[in-house]
Amino acid sequence: MLQSVLALCLFLITVSSNLAIAIKKEKRPPQTLSRGWGDDITWVQTYEEGLFHAHKSNKPLMVIHHLEDCQYCQALKKEFSKNEEIQEMAQNDFIMLNLMHETTDKNLSPDGQYVPRIMFVVIDNMKRALRLIQSEL
Repeated sequence: MLQSVLALCLFLITVSSNLAIAIKKEKRPPQTLSRGWGDDITWVQTYEEGLFHAHKSNKPLMVIHHLEDCQYCQALKKEFSKNEEIQEMAQNDFIMLNLMHETTDKNLSPDGQYVPRIMFVVIDNMKRALRLIQSEL
């Protein structure tokens, strides 16, 4: 009888221990920079860092402007984060930046400071703009 009780206790401890490990593996804390937009995506911290990496990798920079208390931002974030194709493209084909604050840089709000707002900075356009500016000088 005592052996049966000990065996049952050992079994319950093993099961609960394995369950706790499985729960820990599933509930991974979100990456700070992802802010819920995709924890497997490599995010940059600043616009300047994004421009640097975009130039270095020859990938376009995707900038997502959003606010935590905006219902439309939350809806977009939900769709963005659960779509596997979007997540894969964001990870492999873009330099990603998400901003939760407005910026004074007019290049990041050419048509207003509304949210959610997604902007793409493409290297070819940056080079064309640079050539244009240099030719005007």
